[in-house]
Amino acid sequence: MACVHVHSWRRYVGLALVTASILALQITFTRMFSIMIWHHFTYLIIGVALLGGGASGTFLAVRGWSAATLERRLGRLVIGYSLMVLLNLAIIGGIAIDPLRSSQIVQTLIGLAIYFIGLFTTFFLGGVIVSGVFTIWHKEAHRLYFADMLGAGAATLAVVWVIQALGGPATIVATALLVLAGSLLFGVGLTRPWRIGAVALGVGQGGLILWLILGSPLHLPVPGSKELGWAQQHFDVRPEYTRWNPVGRVDVLPTIQVKEPMIVGGISRVYLASDAFQQAPLYDLKLVTLDGTSMTGMYRFDGTDQDLQRFRFLDHAIISAPYHLGLKHDTTLKIGVGGGLDILLARLYGARQITAIELNADVVKLLEGPYREFSGNLTGHPSTRIVVAEGRSFLTRDTRTYDLIQGIGLDNLVALSGGAYVLSESYLYTVDSFALVLARLNPKGVFSWTRNVDQPPREMLRITGLAAEALRQRGIANPAAHIAIVANDTNTQATLLVSPSPFSPQAIEQLRAWARTNAFIMLHDPLERLDTTYAEYLYAPDPRAFESAYQFNIFPVTDDNPFFYNYFRWDHVAFNQAFSGKINRFPIGNLILITMAVFSLASAAAFIIAPLWRHKRRGLQLPLARLMLVYFSALGIGYIFVQIVLIQRFTLFIGYPTTAITTTIFSMLIFSAAGSLLSRRLIDSATRLRTVLIGVAIAIVVYIVALPSLFQSFLHLPDSVRVALSVLIIAPLAVIMGMPFPTGLRQLGAHGAELVPWAWGMNGVFSVIGSTVVIIISMASTFTVAMACAALFYAIAAFVAAGLYERKAVQIVAAEGRGKEAGVKGYL
Repeated sequence: MACVHVHSWRRYVGLALVTASILALQITFTRMFSIMIWHHFTYLIIGVALLGGGASGTFLAVRGWSAATLERRLGRLVIGYSLMVLLNLAIIGGIAIDPLRSSQIVQTLIGLAIYFIGLFTTFFLGGVIVSGVFTIWHKEAHRLYFADMLGAGAATLAVVWVIQALGGPATIVATALLVLAGSLLFGVGLTRPWRIGAVALGVGQGGLILWLILGSPLHLPVPGSKELGWAQQHFDVRPEYTRWNPVGRVDVLPTIQVKEPMIVGGISRVYLASDAFQQAPLYDLKLVTLDGTSMTGMYRFDGTDQDLQRFRFLDHAIISAPYHLGLKHDTTLKIGVGGGLDILLARLYGARQITAIELNADVVKLLEGPYREFSGNLTGHPSTRIVVAEGRSFLTRDTRTYDLIQGIGLDNLVALSGGAYVLSESYLYTVDSFALVLARLNPKGVFSWTRNVDQPPREMLRITGLAAEALRQRGIANPAAHIAIVANDTNTQATLLVSPSPFSPQAIEQLRAWARTNAFIMLHDPLERLDTTYAEYLYAPDPRAFESAYQFNIFPVTDDNPFFYNYFRWDHVAFNQAFSGKINRFPIGNLILITMAVFSLASAAAFIIAPLWRHKRRGLQLPLARLMLVYFSALGIGYIFVQIVLIQRFTLFIGYPTTAITTTIFSMLIFSAAGSLLSRRLIDSATRLRTVLIGVAIAIVVYIVALPSLFQSFLHLPDSVRVALSVLIIAPLAVIMGMPFPTGLRQLGAHGAELVPWAWGMNGVFSVIGSTVVIIISMASTFTVAMACAALFYAIAAFVAAGLYERKAVQIVAAEGRGKEAGVKGYL
C-alpha cells in the first residue's frame, strides 16, 4: 500500500484535533439533548449515533480503498463531516419532540428517526476519517493511537469549560471548525475550488460562533413534559437568564405574580380555601430550572424579618413538617439551595446557624450576583453559610453535627412515572448515605426528606426502606419507632422524618395536631400502627420477604448498586399500557436500555458479517477472522467496563460528579495514550502481549479489592488533592490498558492492512455494546461484579492474543467464473 507523505508531527496533531472534535461533539450533543428531552432518550440517541463510528470501519473494509484513494477523498470527507455538524444543529434547533407524551407518539418517532439519521451520518463520516488515517499509516498505529487518545483526553478536559464559556450551540459549531483545522495538518489532497470552499466554510463557522455568542442565541425546543417547556407555554415567556455549566443549564424566567404559592408543593387545601389565603398578597416569583426540569422558585424578598412574615403560608406546606415536632432546630443543614426557598424556610422558623449545600455553582451565583437584591441577599445573611459541594461528599468530610438535616427532592412526576431516571445513579439515595446522615445528627436531631408519592407507593416506600436499613445498621431493632411519615391532603407529596432516638409522645402529638389542622395524612405514626403500606413494611417481621413480594423493586440500594430510581420489576410490567397514556407502570428507561443492547448487537452482527461475506466472495480465506473478532471486541468491552465503573467509584471519592467524570476519562485516555506509545518498545512477541493482558486482568482485581480502603484513607483531604490522587491512582492501570489495542492493530496491519478499519470499527461497536451491558449488569447485581467481568474480558483477550503473531499464507483466487489463480499472495 502506498504511503502518503505528510510530516509525521502534522499527521499526529491533525488526528488529535479530529478526535478531539468528535469527542467534544458527542459530549456537547449529550448536554443539549439532556435539556431538550429526557436523559434516557439522550442515551439512546447518542448510543445509536456512535454506532456510526463502527459502521465506518466496516465501510472501509468492504470498499477496500487504497491509500492514494483515501488520501484524495479525506479532504472531502472532512468538509462533509463539518457540514453535517451544522446540519444537525439546525435539525435539533427546529424539531421538537416530547417522548413522554403518548398523544405525540407519531411526531416523536419521526423526530427521533431524523435525529438518528443525522447523527449517525455525522459520526459515520468522523469514523471514516479516523479509520482512514489508521489504514493509510497502519505501521505507525502506536503513535497514531497515542495522538487519538491524547486528542480525546484533551477534549474531555476542555469541552466542559468551552461549553460554559460559549454555550452548547456555539460549541457544536466550534467542533466543526476544529476538524477543518485538523484536516489542514493532514495535508489532504483538495483541488483549488475545494480548498476555497473549505476556507469559506471555516470563516462562516467562525462568524456563526460569534453570532451565537454575541447576537441571537439558538433557543432549543423544550418539551411540555419538562417544567421549563410547560412554563414557556403556560406563561408565553422565554428565559431572561441562561447559563451553561458542567452540572446543567440554568434558566431563569421573567417575574410572574402568583396568588397560589407555586413551587412550594404540598400546600394544604384547607389553607387555600381559607380567608387568610384569599387576603394574602400577590407574590413576585421567578421560576428557575436546571436542564429544563427540577424547577424551583425565587421569591422577591427585601431581607427584613418583617417581610419574612409574608411567607407564613409555609406553615401549611408539607416541607415544614420537621419544624412542627417541637424539637430544637438551631443548627440546620440544607441539602440543596434552589431559588433560596429552603433558606427562607429555616429563617422563618428561627434557625440560628444555616448551612446550605448546593452542587451547582451557578445557582449560588444567581443569589449572589444578578438576583441578589431580588432575593433579599439570602446568601449574605450572618446566619447563613453557603457551600458549593455535592451533599454526600460534604457530609463525608464534615464532622459537625446538626439538629436538622433537610432535603427536598421533588422531581418531575411525569418523568418519574415513566422511569425517566431509571438509568440515573444517585449516591444520596443509598443505605450508606442515610447511615452517614444519621451519624451527622445530634442525638435528638431529625433528618427530613420530602419526595413525591406514587400510587401504588414505590419511591417514598423505598426511601423508608433506606432509612429503616440505616437504623438497623446502627443496632436499632425497631426502626418504626424512629420514623414518621406525613403526606399532604392529596397524598401526592410526603415528608419522611427520621431520628437516631425514638420520637417522644410529645413530639408526635404536636406533629399530629399540625397534620389535623391542615388535613394532612399520617402515612406512618411511630406511636400507633396504622393501616398503611408504610406501616406494614416497617413492622414486617422479615423486611426482605416483604420487598421480594412487593410489586415494585423497593430493595434498599447501596453504593455498589445506587440505582434508586430502578423500581420496576419485569414480572409486574403492564406492557399494554405502554402507549395508553398510563405510563406509571411502564418502565420506559428499562425498555430503552434493552432496546439499545439488542440494536447494538444486531448492528455488530451486520458490521461483522459484511466484510467477511465480501472477502469470501472474492475467494479470500480469513483464518484470523474469529480470533480478531474475539480479541478486539473483548478489548472494546473490557475497556469501557473499567471506565464506567471507575467513574462511579471516583464520583464518591472526588465528590463532584462532573469533576469525577472528567478526571476519570481524561486520566484513562491520556495514560492509555502513553501506554500506546510505549507498546512498540515493550511488546514484541505473543508472550509479552499475553503477559500485559494478564497483567491488566490482575490489576483490575487488585483495584476492586484496594480502592474502597484507599478512598477511606484519603477522604479527609482537600478537593484538589483528591483529584490529583485520583489521577495517580488511575494512571498505572490506564497505561497497561493502552498497550494491547495498538499492538493488535500493528500486527493486523503486518498481515494485511485492508482489515485494519474493520478491527477499529469492531472495537468501537463493542465499546457501545459494553456501555449498555455494563449498566445492565450493574443494575442487576453490583458495580463490583461489572468490574470483575472486565477482568474476564481481558483474560479472554490474553487467551487468543498469541494468534495475532501467527503468519498464515493465503491466496486470493480469481473471482467466481474466472477459475484461475490471480497470483497475489497475502499474509493473514
